Amino acid sequence: MLNSRIGKNKKGGFLYGKIFISVAVILFGFILSPTLAKAATVYFSPNSDNISQDDVFIVEARISSPEEAINVAEGTIKFDNNKLEVKELSTGGSIFSLWPKPPVFSNQDGKISFVGGVPGGFQGEDAGVLKIIFLAKNEGEAELAFQDDTSLFLNDGSGTKISPWLRPMSLNILKPLPEVAPKDEWQSVIEGDKVPPEPFEVVIGRNPAIFDNQYFVSFFAVDGQSGIAYYQIKEGDGDFVQAESPYLLKDQSLESIIEAKAVDKAGKERIAKLVLPVPSVPTPAPLSYKNILVLAVLLVAILFIFFIAWKKFRRKIKK
Repeated sequence: MLNSRIGKNKKGGFLYGKIFISVAVILFGFILSPTLAKAATVYFSPNSDNISQDDVFIVEARISSPEEAINVAEGTIKFDNNKLEVKELSTGGSIFSLWPKPPVFSNQDGKISFVGGVPGGFQGEDAGVLKIIFLAKNEGEAELAFQDDTSLFLNDGSGTKISPWLRPMSLNILKPLPEVAPKDEWQSVIEGDKVPPEPFEVVIGRNPAIFDNQYFVSFFAVDGQSGIAYYQIKEGDGDFVQAESPYLLKDQSLESIIEAKAVDKAGKERIAKLVLPVPSVPTPAPLSYKNILVLAVLLVAILFIFFIAWKKFRRKIKK
């Protein structure tokens, strides 16, 4: 009887073992499936693994899409605002050159949101989206995660929306050592940025849907290191004023030279000029021989009429 039970237990254990191994193999294969492994993914990449309280450090939001080309990404990032504080956001070095909704943050809500686009699309791996400059406020474990509304849009002519893999990140903020000063990774980036923004263009436009069909200019500059801080516009002999694209022109007669200045976060500048064409006054065409002859005949006729009238006038005076 005892031997029978032992036999049954052995058979049952063997059966359960086979089931466990089969499930493990299926799951392992599922995880390593080439299709899934190459799916579009958004994730975080810290510049440093060693973070202490009071450090200023950089975390990059990055994207990989090796199988399909994308041209737009929109997303929301949630961070632990008890341990982290956003000091700044930078698009320096981003694959996205257009920002329908530039990156913005709220330390109160612990959120970052953005919508970025790349003309022509992007297909590849490990590309930068934006840099997040954090201050480590308190020690402990801090979580960062993309929210479920994070989406990618394919560069397929239809803007097909897809949901990428969302990889969160956990940061371990250490207790600061008394003899070690807090580090500032962002300051190092600012000090190392010796290159101004890339050359860009100012484009004039007019559209009934924008500014009541008045003339405006649009502009966008790219900076590969610290990122663009702000823009300024100058019309004619006026002063540079803070501006955003699109910008409504004050001189609607289009007689002023327009200058747009892009300033990066290291203070480096790049200026683009738009010289509007002055309406040309048509020059009279040179007179042909035929035209000269006609004018001469008309002139002689006018003189003849004037002469006859003058003679009649003199006769009347004599009478």
